[in-house]
Amino acid sequence: MRGKIRAGNFGRFSRSRTALGESHRRFTPRQLKWVRHTPRSGRAERDVNPPALHIVGDALIASAYFTIALALWRLLRSGRMVFPALFLLFGAFLAASGLAHITDAVASEVMPGFAAAFKLIAAAVSLVTAALLVRIVPAVLQLPTRTELENRVHAHVVELRRANEKLRREAEQREEAEAEVHRLNLELHERLAEVQSLFKLLPVGIAIATDASCRRIRSNRAFAEMFGLPIDLNSSLSAEPFELPAELRFAHGGRELGRDELPMQRAILDNSAVRDFDQTITRRDGATFEVLVNAVPIRGDDGRPRGCVATFQDISARQQATRNQLDFERKLLQSQKLESIGLLAGGIAHDFNNLLTGILGHTNFARAELARGASNIDSMLAQVEVSAQRAADLCRQLLAYAGKGQFVVRLIDLNVSVQQTVPLLNLAVSKKVAIELQLGRGLPPFRGDTTQIGQTLINLVTNASEAIGANPGTITIRTDRVTLTPMDMLTLTGGHEIEPGPCVALEVRDTGSGIAPEAIAHIFEPFFTTKFVGRGLGLAAVLGIVHGHRGAIRVTSQIGAGTTFELFFPVATAPARSTSPGFAPGPTRGKVLVVDDDETVRHFACTALTAGGYSVVTAVDGEDALAKLRQDPLQFDAVLLDLSMPKLDGEDTLMALRMLTPNLPVILMSGHSEHVVAQRFVGRGVAEFLSKPFVSEVLLTALNGVMTRARAQI
Repeated sequence: MRGKIRAGNFGRFSRSRTALGESHRRFTPRQLKWVRHTPRSGRAERDVNPPALHIVGDALIASAYFTIALALWRLLRSGRMVFPALFLLFGAFLAASGLAHITDAVASEVMPGFAAAFKLIAAAVSLVTAALLVRIVPAVLQLPTRTELENRVHAHVVELRRANEKLRREAEQREEAEAEVHRLNLELHERLAEVQSLFKLLPVGIAIATDASCRRIRSNRAFAEMFGLPIDLNSSLSAEPFELPAELRFAHGGRELGRDELPMQRAILDNSAVRDFDQTITRRDGATFEVLVNAVPIRGDDGRPRGCVATFQDISARQQATRNQLDFERKLLQSQKLESIGLLAGGIAHDFNNLLTGILGHTNFARAELARGASNIDSMLAQVEVSAQRAADLCRQLLAYAGKGQFVVRLIDLNVSVQQTVPLLNLAVSKKVAIELQLGRGLPPFRGDTTQIGQTLINLVTNASEAIGANPGTITIRTDRVTLTPMDMLTLTGGHEIEPGPCVALEVRDTGSGIAPEAIAHIFEPFFTTKFVGRGLGLAAVLGIVHGHRGAIRVTSQIGAGTTFELFFPVATAPARSTSPGFAPGPTRGKVLVVDDDETVRHFACTALTAGGYSVVTAVDGEDALAKLRQDPLQFDAVLLDLSMPKLDGEDTLMALRMLTPNLPVILMSGHSEHVVAQRFVGRGVAEFLSKPFVSEVLLTALNGVMTRARAQI
């Protein structure tokens, strides 16, 4: 190779000092680096190469090594390097190599030993770095590829985006929550302001106790004005003496209340609400007013009361209006009663005047005939008797209207009573009206009077026929067994004694014009009618008879469709005893005391008994009768006693009479019904009862029976 010195020639060159013209001089390898060999002359000539160029090259290489080493050092400090120890050694290797180049350039000629040692250190660092590199190559080979890194980076980016989106949503939700909390706070403040405004401005008094002993009570303006207290004053009656409000008195039901009996204190003591507690309050100035109090305890977390809130409503005006309304209703009811009584009196007067006209007319005509010597006046007397009997019937209808009619009570089969009355019904209705029977089977019996039930049916059918008028129509009579419920009781009229349970029903339904709703409430009033004036008791007697049988009525009607009357009678639970008198025939003579305040009755009884062979003594009232009995208690064989008399009535007279003569037979006579009198005098020694009016045959039959039984017991 040209420009290079061979190894063998170098030895010879070194030993030939004279060949170069310099004896005893040794060249260094760097000085012999460029030597030109000249074959022609056989001499080696040194190439002149300045040392500065060599030094510059080593310095540049060292600078590059140091730059790379510093870059690695900064990367290692950033913490972003994989296998940092390896790169640390690699940096050390680069630094050592750089130092070796600098040392070779600067100190190779001056300190060759130091340069050689430093190169050995650099070589050692290089070997260690190479060994470590060999060890970590497998791990490096397991590192992800660029594609994998990109995928991972992409996945991490996606995850970061999701996390960022989640954080963004959470931030938005938090902002929304904060906005909602802010809105709720504003709304709460508004509601609180509203509640405070209501508390102050409500026209109802409000009091709030803030402790369980009600020692501190704050109230609103209405409460303060109601009780005449300052608005900021403690309103508690249980407060300290120096805080007590103005003197107040509380009363309930006419009794003054103590502090522990007041509604707020009761609500806390009982731990329960006090509802609609009315009390009368008297203020210090003497003003009295009525309030309605509602108090509710305020409970703590343990369920025990820690305070109370109460409302006080002034009901003085309302109570006064209620009292005025009740007073008006009483007056209206009284007016209606007076109107009903007036109508009743007018109807009775009309009918009695008709009857009295017949009686007076025939009596006067009979007396005139007798004055002319005529003896055939039987027909006239018969008409007088008929008119008197009709008057008696009218009185019985009045008693039936009052529910106190004379009943002969026994077990009745309703179907039999209806069938027995049908012939009379056919005579009472128009020829264009058909009567249809729908009789139920197996009806249980009930207690009643067959005659009165028949009279009721006749009145209902007559009214139905008049409602149909001249038009063709149908009247349906239906019987059935029903069970009344508590709800049915709300729709009944006159059902004061009937109770829910099994009943026998009598229904009369017509296809007439119907009854207006406003008239239904008056149809049971005496002599009330929508067609005629003064027609009679009619439905009033029906109501009285049903009431006397402890029954009830239900009326339903529709204009243009007809009316339905339903009569309900309770089913009998035991056989009934007849309250009709049992007369025993057989003439007997004796002395009878007749006691009646009416002169006509006394004269008739005296005449009839004298004609029957009895000796008669009369008394004008109870005191007169007792005076005559005290003269000789054993002189009389029987007493005919009127029930209704002035001074001493029949009941008191009977009690005094029994003290004088315990076994003396007494016959009661009255215009009231027999079953009413029998209930009052059960077990009091009444031998017989006569219902006015009665004829002489009935009187004598009753007296004969009493006398016969009395003598049979001797």
